[in-house]
Amino acid sequence: MLSGLLAAHASHPRGYRFLVTFRLPRSAYLIVLFLVFCTVPLALAGNGVHHADPDSGSTASDVVIGWRLLFLLIPVLAAFFIARTRTQVDADGIRVRALFGGRRLPWDQVRGLSINDRSVYAVCADGSVRLPCVRVSDLNAVSAASEGRLPDIPPAKAKYAPSRRPRGRAARSR
Repeated sequence: MLSGLLAAHASHPRGYRFLVTFRLPRSAYLIVLFLVFCTVPLALAGNGVHHADPDSGSTASDVVIGWRLLFLLIPVLAAFFIARTRTQVDADGIRVRALFGGRRLPWDQVRGLSINDRSVYAVCADGSVRLPCVRVSDLNAVSAASEGRLPDIPPAKAKYAPSRRPRGRAARSR
């Protein structure tokens, strides 16, 4: 999701800088909830053998604590991935944060942007770096946040689904 922030900075000549953050939408946490519902039965499942207690007439609990509790790490890692993955663009450069690490790319190192299918890459002297959560339609905001380091890119035109309503004389005569 695109969210623009104006952050106060005394080092900037105008007193502020434009920071644009691209991240996954908050609705992505629904995947974490789904993963919790799927992994809890796997993590707490027993071996399937029930032991009957003749004195109480009830069966023993089938919950076993062991190596299967590692399944609960899957939703935790998914939540960490959603919270951490982002791209931030400002007048100083591009900051890319991934699951395990991040990288700061000053504008002096960035040669340009490259588009491959649906992914956007920052091309540097030592290779290219994928910009997570940045889509082709977001290139206008990246250009604006760079404050002239990238050429102006016109905003993307909205594409609407074709109408199912017939047009023309046949539709009017009905």
